[in-house]
Amino acid sequence: MRKQIFKAIAQRIAERCPDVKFIDLWNEHVVEVSTSVPWPLPAVFIEFEQYEVHQLSNWQRDADIPVRLHVVTRWQAYTAGAADKRIDIALQYFDLIDRVNAAMQGLSGDGFGCFMLTASATNHNHGELMENIERWQTHAVDATAKRPCRAVPLTDMDIIDRV
Repeated sequence: MRKQIFKAIAQRIAERCPDVKFIDLWNEHVVEVSTSVPWPLPAVFIEFEQYEVHQLSNWQRDADIPVRLHVVTRWQAYTAGAADKRIDIALQYFDLIDRVNAAMQGLSGDGFGCFMLTASATNHNHGELMENIERWQTHAVDATAKRPCRAVPLTDMDIIDRV
């Protein structure tokens, strides 16, 4: 199920946010950056949070799956307050967040419903990089282990014998 969700998110962001240059699975990418960024920016990293799974009938299961999108770009301009003439350049970063969120809105697919934005946080702890974390959640039904239904033919005699 995670594979389908990852591919759907990556495709949607690539289609609707052409300025995003790199999309990948999250693996503490920003934490490991020391001097140079090894991937093009802006980038979106997709992180699957832990979730509880509920067993359904016929070997299917469902879950509310939380996904965090780490939207990473370079800090564009240092300003001297809200009146600084560079403030619009510095705040362009939030336009990218709005475009990513607009792309995610209404995204659903085979086995998972529409994503809902549940939290947003801006992380300023990476020097020249800006990281915004957008938390989305979807409800999914995983049918990868589903057993095929078998028809059991009954004859008239079977029915009479059971009555």
